[in-house]
Amino acid sequence: MEKYIVTKEECRKSIKGVCEGCGSKLEAIETVDNGGNPTFWVACRKCSKYRQGIEKKYVKIARQLVETNTLIPYRTINRLEYEGNPESLEFYFETQTAGLSFTIKLIEKMLKECK
Repeated sequence: MEKYIVTKEECRKSIKGVCEGCGSKLEAIETVDNGGNPTFWVACRKCSKYRQGIEKKYVKIARQLVETNTLIPYRTINRLEYEGNPESLEFYFETQTAGLSFTIKLIEKMLKECK
């Protein structure tokens, strides 16, 4: 019997919301760590990324800001390079949304502490 570094149940318990890039459900995915040891990691099947998870409200706000080009966390990624291909453009939006989701959460926390 294999000994997992992180069990499926431990991984499931660590899920903290939805995918920060696309807003989809996260799940425990069986994989191996960098040492080749069997483990489970939190992942999004829709966008095929390993994620941490975040509340849906942050993803919604981040996506709106990215789609309107109001706030872009990764300025070195040029949206125009992805415009002609819907699949590539979605990758752009998910990447930018993931980066911005945690920033929005941090701003909310800082605002609460300012009271």
